[in-house]
Amino acid sequence: MTPISQETTPVPVILFCLLLLPCIGAAEPSPALPDPIPVGGFQQLLPHGGIPALVDPEFVAVDQAQIPEDAWVLGFAAGDEAFAYDLNLLNAHEIANHTAGGLPVAAVW
Repeated sequence: MTPISQETTPVPVILFCLLLLPCIGAAEPSPALPDPIPVGGFQQLLPHGGIPALVDPEFVAVDQAQIPEDAWVLGFAAGDEAFAYDLNLLNAHEIANHTAGGLPVAAVW
């Protein structure tokens, strides 16, 4: 019959655990955490459809665009066509719907 070996926990692990014992129960919840939001505590600020989509926006050539050169844009290319959506404009609409190369495009911000 083969004896069953009993593995022992290394001494450094035991010492580490003993050092942590005074910390148990010493921690308190952070007072900086907000109270949970009660169920049903959400309020709708905008009615459904309150942020209108841009539908078939008109695009102009780069030299005709009246936006600053350092403006942030959302870029999109389809085939040999390229489009840029001014993010300041999309902030007020969040989505622009149009077609490019016969394919539907939804630019979402």
